[in-house]
Amino acid sequence: MLPLQDKTILITGAGSGIGQAAAVLAASQGAAVAVVDRDAVAVEVTVSLVSEAGGTAWGLVVDVSDESSFDEGFERAVAHFGQIHGVVNNAGILSTGTVADTTVADWDRLMNVNAKGVFLGCRNAVRHFLAAGIKGAIVNTASISAQVGLPQQAAYCASKGAVLLLTKQIAADFSALGIRCNSVGPGSVMTPVLRDYLEGQGDGAAALSALQADHPIGRIAEPSEIAAAMCFLLSDAASFITGTNLQVDGGYTAV
Repeated sequence: MLPLQDKTILITGAGSGIGQAAAVLAASQGAAVAVVDRDAVAVEVTVSLVSEAGGTAWGLVVDVSDESSFDEGFERAVAHFGQIHGVVNNAGILSTGTVADTTVADWDRLMNVNAKGVFLGCRNAVRHFLAAGIKGAIVNTASISAQVGLPQQAAYCASKGAVLLLTKQIAADFSALGIRCNSVGPGSVMTPVLRDYLEGQGDGAAALSALQADHPIGRIAEPSEIAAAMCFLLSDAASFITGTNLQVDGGYTAV
């Protein structure tokens, strides 16, 4: 039996990068996937990739930072699939700046997506699991930035720290009721967001080499490597794992 056979998994930020890789991998492991992203075109691309791989997916355009949009989208996914067994809160954005030069608008924008969006996803998941009597699993995307400070990333580090502790709090409150909540802590990953960052550094090749050197493993990750950790935590193979942050960072936080 496939690890996620007969499960329905909702994944935010699934239009590209890690979320897209998680959608395709979860489907290959037997799951039906609710593909959630704010970009309608990106949603359709991921749904097509899942379908081409022989999986089942249904797309939803949702702004995870908007309570009404997220709540309505989650309700639609439940109505479509009947039940949701796992949720991956992966949608996130990046900003740069120290605390001295981060504006309140920048702070609010990033926190609304990276922290409030994860909170809304967790709240919808927990409420659904409790109402339906489902022993469900939640996986939140944290970051190495939740463990160590990174230069010029004040708001981003703060948002990922919030994700890390919210994950542990949910596990403390709901694990006894059969709801598991974990996070993954990626290092640098070759996603569209990272490519945009590298292009903005002037010498993209030099910037990439510097990132690779920061990881003891000598390279940065592919989205599929983060997706593999997510799907493991969603599966019954991780049935005794809750409240844990799984670092998938090539050793970044080990040194």
